[in-house]
Amino acid sequence: MSYSFYDGSILLTQNALKCLSDILKKGEATPNAASLPEASLHPDMKPLSFQVHIVTDVAQKIHARLTGNEPATLENNLKTFADFRARIEQIEQQLAGADKDTINRHAGEIVPLGLGGGKTVDMSGAAYVSGYGVPNIFFHLSMAYGIMRKEGVPLGKMDYLVPFIGQYIPKE
Repeated sequence: MSYSFYDGSILLTQNALKCLSDILKKGEATPNAASLPEASLHPDMKPLSFQVHIVTDVAQKIHARLTGNEPATLENNLKTFADFRARIEQIEQQLAGADKDTINRHAGEIVPLGLGGGKTVDMSGAAYVSGYGVPNIFFHLSMAYGIMRKEGVPLGKMDYLVPFIGQYIPKE
């Protein structure tokens, strides 16, 4: 089995969105669901709604940069689980249209990374994905998981792992 840049960027991002969607479903089913979007791990940290925003925003940026397009500007306006679902579905549809050959060709193409304050740096698509995109997605996905665990959502390690590893485990 070969492993391509597409697998390490788009497929991994799709799995992360599936994981986020699955853990959010569990959160939405809890009695305290209404309070979860604004819950955070610590008072000086961003809430669950922000974590969902960033995971989806970075996911669409990965797709855009690896297809030679400018990323959309997604508003940080997610307030409810319905908003979360709609945003995730929007980005899943975008990623589903990613052409493997186009993505693989962009591993060596130069893409910009905004550093804030009007600064940008140019790097290869592979560096963009491995140094910025995937680490950010995993960080904010983990924060979403942690917030919901802190708030009593019954999540376990397998809730996080199955969207990634489940496709490789033979079904009985």
